[in-house]
Amino acid sequence: MKKLLLLLTMLSILNSYSQDVIILKNGDEIEAKVTDILSKDVKYKRASNLTGPTYTLPIAKIFMIRYQSGDKDVFGNIEEGNGDVNKTPAKAVAATAHPTRFFYNPEIGDPYCQIKKQTGGKIYGNRGNEIFYRQDIIFYGFDLTYLKLSNKNKIGDGIILVPKYYEAWNDMLTKDMLPIKKISSWMNKPTLFVGNSVFPNYHEMEIQNFVTSVNYCISFEDLKKVVADYVLREKEGVGMVVNVVNFNKEREYSLIYVTFFDIATREIMFAVEASGKAGGSGMTKHWAEGVSVAFR
Repeated sequence: MKKLLLLLTMLSILNSYSQDVIILKNGDEIEAKVTDILSKDVKYKRASNLTGPTYTLPIAKIFMIRYQSGDKDVFGNIEEGNGDVNKTPAKAVAATAHPTRFFYNPEIGDPYCQIKKQTGGKIYGNRGNEIFYRQDIIFYGFDLTYLKLSNKNKIGDGIILVPKYYEAWNDMLTKDMLPIKKISSWMNKPTLFVGNSVFPNYHEMEIQNFVTSVNYCISFEDLKKVVADYVLREKEGVGMVVNVVNFNKEREYSLIYVTFFDIATREIMFAVEASGKAGGSGMTKHWAEGVSVAFR
């Protein structure tokens, strides 16, 4: 009896790891055993009935297949009518004039915008409902390229502050305060992917202008320009980035955008401009805490 129970337990464990997951572009997931990948279709059996019929699904409807081994095939940029995907790489959908190199735009930003409350938010875009069911969201990290510190007592210190604190802010946010696992959990997105970080773009900024004596914001129109300039590997899906905009010493808040955009068209689908109360000792933790509060 004990041997039978052990055998049943082992079979149960093996079965739990013997399924693939087909993730469709509309967000649906199919637990399956993929049997064949053809030029236009994927053939599979349902995980709940492996001895049952074989189903066929057009590749054009599939975003990704996550195999039982942990490997993944992403089909989000594949069109119908391409050659056999087992032999020839699929043809990607043409990008819409996406840049191949990042250039800093010194005209981005409004130095005389209205000052914000310590905690608050404003919504932009009309495709926010899509974010809840899309399973092809790719996180590109924290963008501090157009960040300004509004502190009249630090004027001229940008050339010292940027090299000293930018990497520290990014490390604290990505590793401690807002790691990808925490963001994925909050969003209830187990398939939140990580793309090439846009954080290194800050190397192109004019660090001597990092500190300003006045308030500073980025308008939604400027945010569109920022997103359009990103150099990304992916050609399709939903891009997500946290744009850090302003550290305001007078009101002690951090101002950010949480931005979702269509990677193919660079249209901003949904964005929230949010401010969060800064706090904590030390330059790094003080402003990073404000970003974390604003994000939450």
